[in-house]
Amino acid sequence: MTHHIFWLGWVSVLLLALPVTVAAWAGAALTGAEQERGTAALAWTQSVSPRRWIAVKWAVAGGVLLAGASSLVLLFVWARSVPYLDGSPLDDWTDWLTFSASGPVTPALFLLALTLGAYAGLLLRRSLAALAVSAGAMFGVVQGLPLLLPHLWPTERIFGWKVTAAPARAWVLSESALDAQGRPVSMSDCRYGKESLVRQCAEAKGVEGFETLYHPASHAVPLHLAETALILALTAALAFAALRLLRRRTP
Repeated sequence: MTHHIFWLGWVSVLLLALPVTVAAWAGAALTGAEQERGTAALAWTQSVSPRRWIAVKWAVAGGVLLAGASSLVLLFVWARSVPYLDGSPLDDWTDWLTFSASGPVTPALFLLALTLGAYAGLLLRRSLAALAVSAGAMFGVVQGLPLLLPHLWPTERIFGWKVTAAPARAWVLSESALDAQGRPVSMSDCRYGKESLVRQCAEAKGVEGFETLYHPASHAVPLHLAETALILALTAALAFAALRLLRRRTP
């Protein structure tokens, strides 16, 4: 069981590290190298139009990446389904690595990486520069998405005197003591123990109750779909920008 959890944990890391590699490859090899050598411009003067040139590259590479990423995600989900993983770190849906590796977010990230790298190669026309920029930008995306994720769907709110009021398996975003004006009040000098003692200390500070903002486990699917939609929107925007760039540079 320990080995199973260990290797599954590394698989989730690998699934989300690969998009950075894909972005670097797409920037350096898919478009950057041909721009640098001039072979792309030569092909455009023949029977291949710039749009067809980039469309074929996107379609072939995107199809391979989608098939591979989807297969890995399905394998990861199947491997997580064993009963003895209940209660393990891989059973925590709020962990972004596990969360994103368990559905369409990962294939969408691969498509974004491909499009980002291709656009960087077209923009910079240098393979090494495109490799560095696309890899760095994709790394920023992977680091930034966990910060955006909790805000992609409305949270649930509980207000009362119970400190740990969120349901089991909930993703708790914040727990704050609020006064009558809704302003947070520090509870650092109140000892947490019996609920009556906590309430007595809080009331002495003018606290009206404790606010808990959280995502219940039922929000896992809408959050996943919202994150996927955001990634696909970024992919579409980059694809549009790449086509506009090609139109400006070619007759």
